[in-house]
Amino acid sequence: MDFLWFELYDKAKEKLNASCISPFIEYGNNSCAILGSNNKIYSGISITSNSNINCSAEKSAISSMLNDGEKIIKRIVILNELEEIIEPSEESLEYLLELCENADDLEVLIDLDRKIVKSLKNLLPDWWGTYRNLK
Repeated sequence: MDFLWFELYDKAKEKLNASCISPFIEYGNNSCAILGSNNKIYSGISITSNSNINCSAEKSAISSMLNDGEKIIKRIVILNELEEIIEPSEESLEYLLELCENADDLEVLIDLDRKIVKSLKNLLPDWWGTYRNLK
């Protein structure tokens, strides 16, 4: 397991800070760090509300990356409030697959201690949109 995974984990861990903005909105329960093709690390936190206006940590990090002009994700790490690595939700997997044409190359950290990394494509192998990327 190379050093970059530990760096990504540490960046995500730095962002964890579960807090409330108001009685209706919490943020920082989950965090995410992604590595762009420019080898820059982008991070983000989750924002949850009582309404349907929510933002996953993954989308937050991706927004940061896109704002910087980067469009390709090489690696991703997601943590919950207990600093445990979690897999992307099905909604986030869908979003990542729609965003990334490099689903075979995008690596997702599953377990740092056991050194388990999977490709995005392996996490959702029968994605409905695959045929569009073949054109």
